[in-house]
Amino acid sequence: MIDSSRSPGDDLLQLLPVANRPLVLRILDSLIDAGVGGAALAVEPELAPRIRSLLDDGGPWPFEPGYLLHGAGDEGLVGALIAARELAAESQVLLHWGGRLFKAPLRAQLGGTPTGPYDALLLVELARAESPVVDLAAERLAALCGQPRSQSGGSLAGVALLGSAAPDVAREVEPGRGADLDLLAVVERMASQGGTVRALPAGRCWRSTGAIDSALEANRFLLEEVAVESPECELVDTVVEGPAHIDDSATLDRSTIRGPVVVGPRARLLDAYIGPYTSIGEDVCVEGAEIENSILLDGTRIRHLGGRLEASVVGPGASIGRDLRLPRALRLHVGEGARVSLT
Repeated sequence: MIDSSRSPGDDLLQLLPVANRPLVLRILDSLIDAGVGGAALAVEPELAPRIRSLLDDGGPWPFEPGYLLHGAGDEGLVGALIAARELAAESQVLLHWGGRLFKAPLRAQLGGTPTGPYDALLLVELARAESPVVDLAAERLAALCGQPRSQSGGSLAGVALLGSAAPDVAREVEPGRGADLDLLAVVERMASQGGTVRALPAGRCWRSTGAIDSALEANRFLLEEVAVESPECELVDTVVEGPAHIDDSATLDRSTIRGPVVVGPRARLLDAYIGPYTSIGEDVCVEGAEIENSILLDGTRIRHLGGRLEASVVGPGASIGRDLRLPRALRLHVGEGARVSLT
């Protein structure tokens, strides 16, 4: 199995916690739940040490994850598939794009497995809910390639289960048209050699755009599944409304929580309002502030903002607050690549 990211933006997003767990770990969780026997992640070489560290901290795993290092000039998905020959041996290969999350479990969505080395099964996002499943073997992948002769349109949902011959077939394909089209070329060649190709409609999913706003979308997508729980942490004059998962070690004092919300270990909320679709990481302190639809990563400090913070991602260890000393001024320490919007 290969967890294949399609772009540097997607690779970076793998590191970011959404609903308080890094995206790459959530994908591995779903693959393990689907019963995969091993995983190799295709990642940019400069990000590999950070992803290795994440996996080491996020385990233990039922297998030792492997890594396929590739840069922007490499052969992308085709090269990763070829490299998988050494890892997968005679096994089927499950491809999972890094920038995808699904509501329904993968095991249920796949609904079966290929029986032959040249068989393939693709999850497809249909353009119209009433559209029939595309018969890929007959249409020669026309629908997914956007050809007008197809009566039903769709696009790859980011998961493909391929027979054991896929790595060898990939050697016959010229790479470079992007992951989706390269995969379709491999699958079409497998079909021409006698394989059976099936497409199944994908359930509701989140698709990354590589932008930071994608992280907020993923956060909302996951927080929709948070259940209503009775908090067992220390609550002092605090109201919790709606779905919320609050770690037992958190402290909430004179605050209001309106879910869906997750609050991580040792977080401290004092005179705070935490609105829907907010994730608060470990050791975060929010004092005298309102926050909604945001991600606060580990160790952040938010104090007395004078306005609501929303649709924001605050990096680990960051501190945001009002400086009331005279002369009055806006004083910021902003890191590389940061974006600040003042209203």
